[in-house]
Parts: sequence; structure tokens; C-alpha cells
Amino acid sequence: MSIVACVKVYDGIALGAEGMSQLVSPSRAPGQPPQFIKAFSNARKLFKVGSSFGVLAYGAGNIGNRSIESFLDDFDARQDLAGQTAERLAGMLLEFMRGPYDAAFGQSPEAQRPQIGFYLAGYSGQHHLGSEWEFVLPRDAQPRQVRPDDQLGASWRGVTVPFARLHSGMDPRLMDMLRSQGVPANVLQQIQTVAARMVSPIVFDGMPLQDAIGFCKFVLDITIGMATYEAGVPTCGGRIQVAVITRRGGFAWVENPTYSLHR
Repeated sequence: MSIVACVKVYDGIALGAEGMSQLVSPSRAPGQPPQFIKAFSNARKLFKVGSSFGVLAYGAGNIGNRSIESFLDDFDARQDLAGQTAERLAGMLLEFMRGPYDAAFGQSPEAQRPQIGFYLAGYSGQHHLGSEWEFVLPRDAQPRQVRPDDQLGASWRGVTVPFARLHSGMDPRLMDMLRSQGVPANVLQQIQTVAARMVSPIVFDGMPLQDAIGFCKFVLDITIGMATYEAGVPTCGGRIQVAVITRRGGFAWVENPTYSLHR
């Protein structure tokens, strides 16, 4: 899977991702999920696109024998990215990724295809606040706006449960579990009403960009910590990548792991 995070404040956007990548192959047996092959901890999941946009990728780490990084490198090399809005760029990226994705996994039933999500953020034209769009393959036919351009906030995608439990005070899976056990709708509504009071209030209005970076890393650290000690195939970990995007400065790396002799 992965954990990626985006924090949007007035002064800019902070983007972050960890480096764990899971390689999967389509199932060879009907009704079986994709097969896990290997996990690596130095994958790239945060990418610069154009001068004022960043893309976070999460989910499966490869399409066929190619990494998601190689596809994003090819996409960034296109000559028609300049001057595009965030919405248009997200649509172009979806169209770009749909072809190789369908070629690799299109013969499998949709429920058995690996999910790969893309989260694009940046500045469109002279707008003073950033814009965020996302899509998930194979589910989405069109990109979806994360929040209105005039709203601030944080989003995290991939392995969302660990931080959601901390932030909201309740496991997001609880309501479905209670519903499956026959708990009446009016009782579920009462639980949701009470649970809403447990959400940790975070003030994004006025938050400096440096603190947005810190909150972004906080999301990653909580999730990585849980994945490190939880039983099963590792889902998150490795080296963290962090960048910021500002209206005048464009995309800038905060933490960009380089190649070395050390893993």
C-alpha cells in the first residue's frame, strides 16, 4: 500500500510519502487476489510535475515490469504540461496511466486488479491558493477534486487507519463492524454524534508552511510506526520524501533521498 499525505495552508502545500513499495502480479486463479512478490523500502512516491505541481502515488508499486516512478518521469517530460490547470493536469495524468494499467491488468476482473492512487496538488495560473485533485485506478473514470480551492486542510491516502484512529479517536472501520452485527441505525447515529466530539481540532487557517511540513511528517511517522510492528507483509516504511509547493517558488524539495551505499 503506502502512506502519502498532503497539507494545504495559505502559504503553500506540503507533500510527503514514505518509501515502501510492494510488487504484485495479477492473480493466475479466478477469484484470487493479486499475488504479493516483494517489498522494497527505497521507492519514489513523490514526484515533481511541471514547475508548480507535485504528484503523490500510492498502492501497487509497479505496472508490469515498470515502476510508477518511470511512468511519472515520462509524464513530466511531456512538452504540453506548461500552463495547465491542476484539474486538466490530473485528467492528462489519468489518461496517460490508464493505457499501461489496462494493458497489464485489464484481463483480470476489476475486483482482482491492484489499486494505484494518484494525488496531484499545486497552483493553477495566478490563483493564490493551491488546488488538489486525485484518482484511483481502476475505479475512477475522471479525477475528483479533494476540496474546494478556497478551503485548507490535510489529507492522507493509502494506509489511512492508524492516523485516522489517532486523529478522530475512533477506528474508521468500527461503524461498518457494528452495522454488520445488526446495531440499529438510530444507535449508530448516536455513536457518530458522540464520536464527532473526539476529533482532534487542527487549525490550518494561519498555520505556517513549516508547521504544515511537520504535520505532514507526523502523519507519515504514525503510520510507519504502526506498520513496523504490526504482523503481516510490510505496508509502509523506508526513507521519507517531503516537498513544498508555493505560488511564487513552485515545487521545492525538503527531503529528497539521494542514491548512496547505505540503504
